[in-house]
Amino acid sequence: MPVLVGIIPIGTGWTLREEYPLVQSRCNYSVADVYTIVELVQDYHSNAPINRDVEYVFPLPPSAAVCSFKAVIDDKKVIKGVVKEKLEAKKAYEQAVAQGKTAGLLEQEHADVFRVSLGNIKPQTKISVHISFVSIIPHDGSSPQTLRITMPTAIAPRYGTAPTNIPWLRNNSQNRFELSVSVQMNKAVTSISSPSHPIGLTLGCHQRELTGEYEPSKAFVYLGDSAMLDKDIVIVISAQGMDTPRCSVERWLKSDGAEETTDAYALTLVPKFELPALPSQEYIFLVDRSGSMAGSRIKAVRAALQILLRSLPSRGTSFNIVSFGSNYTSLWPTSQAYSAESMEQASKHVDGFDANYGGTELRSAIEFAFNSRQDVKGGSTDKNDKMPTSVFVLTDGEAWDLDGIINSINQNCGKAKKDGSLLRTFTLGVGNQVSTAMCEGIARAGKGTAVFVAEGEKPDAKLMGLLKAARGGVIDNLAVDWVDSEDAKDDDDEFEVITSSKAGDYSEPSATSPPPQSQPPLSLFDESHVDTPAETGAEKAIVLLDPPPKIQQAPKSDKLPIPLYPGFRCSIFAIVKRGSNPGPHSANVKITGKVMGRDVVLQIPVSPVSVHSGLVEGKVEGERLLHTLAAKALVQVFEDLPKTPENKAEIERLGKRYSLATSATSFVAIDEDTKDEIEKKESQAFEPEEERFKDGSREQLRMQSARYSSLPTPQAASAIVTGFNPGSITTG
Repeated sequence: MPVLVGIIPIGTGWTLREEYPLVQSRCNYSVADVYTIVELVQDYHSNAPINRDVEYVFPLPPSAAVCSFKAVIDDKKVIKGVVKEKLEAKKAYEQAVAQGKTAGLLEQEHADVFRVSLGNIKPQTKISVHISFVSIIPHDGSSPQTLRITMPTAIAPRYGTAPTNIPWLRNNSQNRFELSVSVQMNKAVTSISSPSHPIGLTLGCHQRELTGEYEPSKAFVYLGDSAMLDKDIVIVISAQGMDTPRCSVERWLKSDGAEETTDAYALTLVPKFELPALPSQEYIFLVDRSGSMAGSRIKAVRAALQILLRSLPSRGTSFNIVSFGSNYTSLWPTSQAYSAESMEQASKHVDGFDANYGGTELRSAIEFAFNSRQDVKGGSTDKNDKMPTSVFVLTDGEAWDLDGIINSINQNCGKAKKDGSLLRTFTLGVGNQVSTAMCEGIARAGKGTAVFVAEGEKPDAKLMGLLKAARGGVIDNLAVDWVDSEDAKDDDDEFEVITSSKAGDYSEPSATSPPPQSQPPLSLFDESHVDTPAETGAEKAIVLLDPPPKIQQAPKSDKLPIPLYPGFRCSIFAIVKRGSNPGPHSANVKITGKVMGRDVVLQIPVSPVSVHSGLVEGKVEGERLLHTLAAKALVQVFEDLPKTPENKAEIERLGKRYSLATSATSFVAIDEDTKDEIEKKESQAFEPEEERFKDGSREQLRMQSARYSSLPTPQAASAIVTGFNPGSITTG
């Protein structure tokens, strides 16, 4: 059932469509090879009789690096957001609103949910909110030549406690918004399709109508006139040479505002080699049968499982099926040897699947699956007896417990590696409104990979690719040489900060004071005393961080292997410090490692990033695309770790330095002129009548006084909106 989208006042009887109608909502994607630069714009018009405060939430892809926020008032005044520590930004916003200033605040509430607050919106004012983000486009999973763009249009209800207030109000209205995608690939575009929506397509140019010379590397995509936003928008792009390894570099000079000169590298490749197969492995299929999987989703899961069961290696294989919802059950107490008989028993078991298990207690189900492994049940301490295990999670990911689930997977996979075993997680996201944050997070934490199947999509090729990745071994001791040998002599290759006796320590507020005898006596009546407001609330812990190391890489291979699987795109980022007189960037980067005793090596040439400046101008701070993407990847490393003060401080440092909205930093935008305008009007309201209306009438004075009685009050109404556009949200 659709959910009302638009600004929804809380606790009032106002009609939102009359108070704050959405004039227009549009999203413009610019695709440059494997990168996207996106601007999301929403235009609202205030018909409210007095100043109001409004706020709304909206979804974004979890890979999005949100790097720009601004509000445009009446198409004239631009309020540009700046990044501050999250609590500091919130305080600055609230103080500005209390002073009568128009202000905006952009916060990350969850990995894929953001909130925008707008304060002191004047009557009859048009507000345009501009949010820009960049990302690297993930693989589609069906072919090495394809990329998959997913734009979430709604926040589907999820199991558990939401991180922010999201009113699941129902409304049958269907809404549209504008979406355009300009595509510029390095080689010819071979196909563009959408499994989710009808689209319009023009090949050979960046416009809706073909003008000028036909260029095969360009295309323009737009939503069809009949497209309704009752599900996420998915666009699949295929182009020649997409599987070719590439490495781009971008320099940020200290003279251009950097704290120190750095090179940002973005390495992306789709491995093309025959990964040696593991001689034996245990497969555990963890199947979501919660209520949100009803209908086409559970039907798709049954079909996918039948394909997977019939495609397992015939030798050295054991398997089990675990169903979960509010509770969990397994087909067998422990995995059974794969045979015609056990496969037939499992197939009949799958045929009876229905979405009748209640809620989505995913964390306890994953831990049950991990603990049911033969390595755990057998109790052998001999590393030669350890059997690798791959856990396949088939789900829509509709649960809020992302941090808890990722922490649990990290701990269990880390413990398995320490014990000499291999434990990985792979994800199949099923449905039209999948939580990509959850599905990708599960795969990332378990060093596997994720694929997604929307309603109506054929899953066969993706499932075969997922199984092929799981059957192969992992590349251990993987290392990337980002700098030439002469420059690398003094490199600090560790990503994690090595703390000194002071670094990493954080201090709590001191409750001690000098001994009473060292202070003068207090007078019980001091005429010179002036009351000062006491600081209230929890004081922020002070964390002392070492400077960033010379090379910061994400993901890092010091604890678990980087997931490098044939047919699946892998992206690795690095930010490398350079000296005061930096020479040229590295000519090549080199990847080395071992898989099942065999050496792995690949050398990739480096070229400067070739994204047209017009695509990033005004959308990416300083037009630093690769630094922004690398910083987002580094932030993700710390987001996936336990929420300690040190990790939070690292996220804050990255967010501030590279202008990103994160769990620890927010954008705040304040119109400093608003208060001056209000004070001017208030002062005019108290001028003598003969000064203000020398040529006017008593009726003019009455009308003017009535107008000023509508000045903003501290009781400004609050409002919230779900969804980044006026589309529909389908409940799970």
